[in-house]
Amino acid sequence: MERTDVTTKLKELIESETKTTIGSDDQELDIDSFMMMMVITFIDEQFNISLDMDELDFDAFTSLNSLADLVVNKSS
Repeated sequence: MERTDVTTKLKELIESETKTTIGSDDQELDIDSFMMMMVITFIDEQFNISLDMDELDFDAFTSLNSLADLVVNKSS
């Protein structure tokens, strides 16, 4: 799984759902709990990675880079 593919897919989802533009992969994401759940579901469906809510570090939702790191680390 390529990290750039993960970042691109997550960016497309978040931008389309929040109607915002993400300028860089390090930009702080301002997403609410509903969007977090959408991202978690998307990761499960797109990448076949189930994120355990009890062990999930919600700091991973601060930027595209941190989200991509989470997905790539869970996939290995």
